[in-house]
Amino acid sequence: MPRFAKILERVSDPKWRRRLYTFERVFQRLLPLGGMSEGNQIEVFTERDLIFEQMLSAIAGATRRVWLETYIIEPDSIGLRFRDALVEAAQRGCEVILIYDHFGSSNLTHAFLEPLLQSGGEAFDFNPIWPWRRQGPLLFRDHRKILIVDEETSFCGSVNISSNPAFRFRDTAMRIRGPATQELGSLFLDSLYETTGQDKRSIQIQKKYARGVMAQVLGSNQRRKLISIQKSMELTLKRAKRTCYFTTPYFLPYDRLRKAMIKAAERGVDVRVLTAGLSDVPLMRLASHHVYEQFLKAGIRIYELFGQTLHAKTAAIDGVYASVGSYNLDHWSARRNLEVNVSVIDPHLAEELESHFYEDLKNAREISLPVWKNRSFFRRVLNFFAYQIMRL
Repeated sequence: MPRFAKILERVSDPKWRRRLYTFERVFQRLLPLGGMSEGNQIEVFTERDLIFEQMLSAIAGATRRVWLETYIIEPDSIGLRFRDALVEAAQRGCEVILIYDHFGSSNLTHAFLEPLLQSGGEAFDFNPIWPWRRQGPLLFRDHRKILIVDEETSFCGSVNISSNPAFRFRDTAMRIRGPATQELGSLFLDSLYETTGQDKRSIQIQKKYARGVMAQVLGSNQRRKLISIQKSMELTLKRAKRTCYFTTPYFLPYDRLRKAMIKAAERGVDVRVLTAGLSDVPLMRLASHHVYEQFLKAGIRIYELFGQTLHAKTAAIDGVYASVGSYNLDHWSARRNLEVNVSVIDPHLAEELESHFYEDLKNAREISLPVWKNRSFFRRVLNFFAYQIMRL
């Protein structure tokens, strides 16, 4: 296939070329999910403060457009910096649109948003929780994290707009330059339509980078029958040959994904999961403990991160496929939330995610099956009830 041949052109190392050849069938099955583009420049960031600085710098340089979508924007020091950056962009004549989740950003007030509205920007709360304003089920939430700047630059990852001092978050985000920005813009407009009913034209991007990478923007929106992220996860697991490394703060996979993970491990694939030891949602961690045993019995290795509150959502498959976004391996992301991931077929980026994974393992504790099976009866009951709640 011409597109896949362009991926191979970028790789001279025979080892990586062999791995890519084995991935060609997976690539062919990923194509129908849409959102695929070539010629992208992508950089990965794992330091929360640096992610904020890169995003704010991009907004400061905007000349035409700033679209920001987030689950949480708090009226704290970081939220104020972003609000003021959006105000300044609107005052320069940029089209500024902010979409935030009503539940996740429940601390926002009209007074906080007023300067943005007065400067000509727009701000919309997704699916207000009040019955007279609600546009969907109460638990239908916008969990996407997208920033679009002009027609060139975009960001996608796990970071919320918050400086919450209670948690030392470990996040991951991508900065994207190239055609994948257009695909992210289309998902942003999907969220805008869900929020307001507005049907705006997507941005058009012509520029491609000669040595750029192949990227696929994938979304999840059950109300629109969009389950591209779920399909891509299941597909890559079913076709994996060597390694599958997942980083997810909330680990409670739905049945099809659970089975795909277990079958991959039973085929001899090295499947590992890094999840939160210090969680901002303790009930989810308790629920996750209910399902650990079946994964451990299948040979899947599970680690819990301490020292930081894990919030990154990444996957690295066979050293050639890398994915970063807002999607957690849990029922809420799979069944309820608007989500977005950017996946890249590139050995260098996959290797970079693997290196971050191994670095995080230095501060993680591996869960041992013999020890886990001996946990107390009270703990098992607690895990069971938490599991029932988090599957609602």
